[in-house]
Amino acid sequence: MLLNAQTNNNDPDLAPSQRRLQRAPDFTGNRLSSFRAVVLRHGLPGAMLGALCLLHPDMRALLTPALTGFLADPARYLGIAALMFAALVSYAWFIDRRLNAAAVGWILYLLLISIWEEWVFRLALPYFAAENGMELRTAVIASNVLFGAAHYFTLRWKWQWCVAAALGGMALSRNFAVHYDLVLVIGIHWLATFVNTPRLPGGSRAA
Repeated sequence: MLLNAQTNNNDPDLAPSQRRLQRAPDFTGNRLSSFRAVVLRHGLPGAMLGALCLLHPDMRALLTPALTGFLADPARYLGIAALMFAALVSYAWFIDRRLNAAAVGWILYLLLISIWEEWVFRLALPYFAAENGMELRTAVIASNVLFGAAHYFTLRWKWQWCVAAALGGMALSRNFAVHYDLVLVIGIHWLATFVNTPRLPGGSRAA
């Protein structure tokens, strides 16, 4: 196991953030060393979960009030999103002094991940549970524990990073409770996720 851990930590096929975050091979499978593997194990199941939540009429009804700010002034939100995208692309170029379509695709993928994770874990699951009798604080905690645990199994993160993800989710839930603005927490999540994993899997500095 120690040898596997050392191999995982020094694998040149993994971006530095992936070596930091992922565990050595275990019962959940091998390390995720490609964009495709991350999409299949985390992105696709998450998108399906998000779609299932959208199909539920009571969950879907939660969206409109959470999008009030965006619907009132979409140009402002889209303008800020465009500036954020430009900043993230610029940073992606800066850290490697090169830029390709895959790196830009990774940034857009992180946005899509942020959309479904915030929709599911910060709005749909906890607020639906609260509307059906669960105390909201309990529902929020349970949803964020599930959020952290998902990273353990889908992305194979080390347990301490899963705890950090759950705590970060709690902070996002707090922000959402104060502002009730889904697009705002999506933007925060997008930025935080990029800072945590600025390179796509397989996009090591030496590549």
